[in-house]
Amino acid sequence: MEIRDCSSLRLLLAGLGSIGKRHAEVLLGLGCANLAGSDPSEHAREEFRRIAPNARLYADYGDALRDFRPDAVFVLTPTKLHIPMAKRAVEAGAHVFVEKPLCYSSEGAAELKSLAEARGRKVMVGFCFRYHGALLAAKKRVDAGEIGRVISIRAMAGEPFYEIHPEYMEMYYSKYSGAFDLVHDIDLAIWFAGQEIRRVEGVYGAFSGMGMESPDTVEMLIEFQDRLVANVHLDFFQSPRRRTIDIIGWEGVVQVEFASWDRAELRAYTRSAGSWEVVEFRTRRNDMFAAEDREFLDCVTRDAPVRLSIDEGLKSVRAVEAIYRP
Repeated sequence: MEIRDCSSLRLLLAGLGSIGKRHAEVLLGLGCANLAGSDPSEHAREEFRRIAPNARLYADYGDALRDFRPDAVFVLTPTKLHIPMAKRAVEAGAHVFVEKPLCYSSEGAAELKSLAEARGRKVMVGFCFRYHGALLAAKKRVDAGEIGRVISIRAMAGEPFYEIHPEYMEMYYSKYSGAFDLVHDIDLAIWFAGQEIRRVEGVYGAFSGMGMESPDTVEMLIEFQDRLVANVHLDFFQSPRRRTIDIIGWEGVVQVEFASWDRAELRAYTRSAGSWEVVEFRTRRNDMFAAEDREFLDCVTRDAPVRLSIDEGLKSVRAVEAIYRP
């Protein structure tokens, strides 16, 4: 996919933690050299400079919007800041990429959408797993009808958060979203279903003894409009890290196992074949981010419609809202 005039775009990355540094690496690799970063943490800014030594750095987001005058802003901050920071970016005349989830609460999202439409600005939500090679292959098989009508979806994601982030008790996840921040898997269930949600039921809590205020375990049951149900399990304690999704149809099953960043496995069974087909995918973690960033920049430079729009990003948010009372 060609990106026109990417090198001339002024791109501001707001939030220079691990995800901010990853997007910077990707954008530089795509030829987007005119970068700026904003973060109140001096340490984060210093770490970011190692990746993007020519970037202009700001401690204050408002100063960055005013002085750098970005064409597009990547909002990569804690979730509770996404909507207000995206609104400020649009008001400053910038297009916006917002990391998942779009928000904790759908409150304010309609105002952001109206503002973006009035200003003619693009807003895209970053669900990188929709660009994962094995998941795209699975979606293609499901949409082609290989397993017939889909009846049930089972998505599971779990990881030992305390090992990955020893400082987890100081992170916002431990107080706010908890395991709900693994919203990718809720989004994938909705994406594969391809239907409107009828009802959501759920159980969640801090069951592991990790000491988090927010849930470390989530069980969701999503009923869709036309005879389809999804079960989503999320946890912050499971070892080793696991991530799978099963799409179960009348004529067969498609399963993707993608716990590793560098390898995924797609397994497919159909009544007609009568046996399992196994396909291995070699992947690089940044490939997904490069694909989504490339699509966002293409939407900006070509004035193309955004697929992962505010409305699309709100589907998983509203599913969580239906059960979660923080």
